[in-house]
Amino acid sequence: MPWLDELKLNIAARVAVIHLATIDEEEAMRTLLAWSRSGEWPETMGLITWDSGDQFRHLREPATTFSKLAATPETVLDIIDDFKGSATFILKDFNPFWAHHGKVSRMLRNLASRLPSRHEVVNIIMTSPGQNLPPELCHDIPTVDVGKPDSRQIQELLERVARSTRSLDNATHGLCERLVESALGLSIVEAGRAFRKAIVLAGGLGLDERSVRQVLNEKRHIIRESGALELYPYTGSMNNVGGLGALKEWLDQRQEAFSQDAREYGLSTPKGVALIGIPGTGKSLCAKVTAGHWGMTLLRMDVGAIFSGLLGSSEQNIREAIRIAEVIAPCVLWVDEIEKAFAGSVGDSGTASRVFATFLTWMQEKTAPVFVFATANNVDRLPPELLRKGRFDEVFFLDLPTHAERIKIVEVHLRERGYTMLSQRFNLAAVASATEGFVGAELQALVNDAMFPAFRDNRRELETADLLEAAGKMVPLSESHQKHIEQLRRMVEHGQVRNASDAENASTARQKPGEHTTT
Repeated sequence: MPWLDELKLNIAARVAVIHLATIDEEEAMRTLLAWSRSGEWPETMGLITWDSGDQFRHLREPATTFSKLAATPETVLDIIDDFKGSATFILKDFNPFWAHHGKVSRMLRNLASRLPSRHEVVNIIMTSPGQNLPPELCHDIPTVDVGKPDSRQIQELLERVARSTRSLDNATHGLCERLVESALGLSIVEAGRAFRKAIVLAGGLGLDERSVRQVLNEKRHIIRESGALELYPYTGSMNNVGGLGALKEWLDQRQEAFSQDAREYGLSTPKGVALIGIPGTGKSLCAKVTAGHWGMTLLRMDVGAIFSGLLGSSEQNIREAIRIAEVIAPCVLWVDEIEKAFAGSVGDSGTASRVFATFLTWMQEKTAPVFVFATANNVDRLPPELLRKGRFDEVFFLDLPTHAERIKIVEVHLRERGYTMLSQRFNLAAVASATEGFVGAELQALVNDAMFPAFRDNRRELETADLLEAAGKMVPLSESHQKHIEQLRRMVEHGQVRNASDAENASTARQKPGEHTTT
């Protein structure tokens, strides 16, 4: 329900004290003022604001004379209680007063109970930047969350900001859409600032594709400052991932599942996927390239910031992160090492359980096209209910790369360093045999380590012998994780998770960590 409709419903139901959570106070005031000037607003009802700086201001005069000029946080509630007539009082930034003055909190509860019984209609709307009502007020005072502006509001803002400079005169419809999309997730104030910066940098030439990148860059900084989320840039394609054929096929089948055609066909929007496995198997890389492959924005959730006391309430932080993701949607929300967030080891157990419950409920019930991409190194620390069907569409295990996958992974990293005609230049089969038990990150390090002696040897080209020598000096991580890997493989055998590699390769080309072929 739009926030204004929810506010009207509360007022019609004689809810006398309402908390309006918004970081766009000016935009909310503009909306309320427009409502007060419409035919829906009672003629005898006034609209009066109060804040500690400007004191009382009359936006619409009440029928009853009201001549008060100044008040303190405590006396403003007494003045409202003594008011004879009908009016809506808007108390701006009232949260510091209810948080630090027990008397103010008690008076608000008294007014919430007393005002509805009056013949005249008197309402109090308190604004603050977040959903931060203290526990003693939560049951007496409802919170109406304004939320982030939608694409229509951003479009109107863009046109309003650009009107004086005529910066959109030569812009195509597609450019306007991309500018609006680039600002989604920002508040009205933040989006307006981003648009104005882009106009200044355009230097009178009008907004263009560079302006889209400027707004995105501004959004990246703003979202990072919020603490809980980080906006990731486009980071490669599926060609950067070696192996994992089953996972790639699964993701490829869902590439167009967020489209209007998919909805008309009857497809449900994909909820998300969880990847489990030991470190270095490419879980994080898959999250990054999936967003690029699908052409979606990638948001990384910072679990540590969610639970940071410096940022305020952990529950508020997770709700804010979810709200930003839903506004930016369609997008990929990457939760890295999710077991650290929800194993009960971060923060106090009560806070962790409440944050976990909020996240689980959202994953179960969300309708916004936010694809959750979760990665985990230690499945033992994951709550069982997290991996239940209905939260994630599928859970994949990223096993140690097979012989064929190791060849593909080494090929990827050699090509990144400019090498071509790989099958003629290198004996990749021998390299794959020498690296049994290596994960993707170790194969990347292998190529890098092999280049050092070649560089010192008169900058010559890399050879197979360099790769084999580097492989002989490395001890794969899998040797110390053998029991954990076997446990995850048993989960695949029991049908609890799927293997991310091609089924035929995974079933025939695996060896236990530490066992080497002689191919």
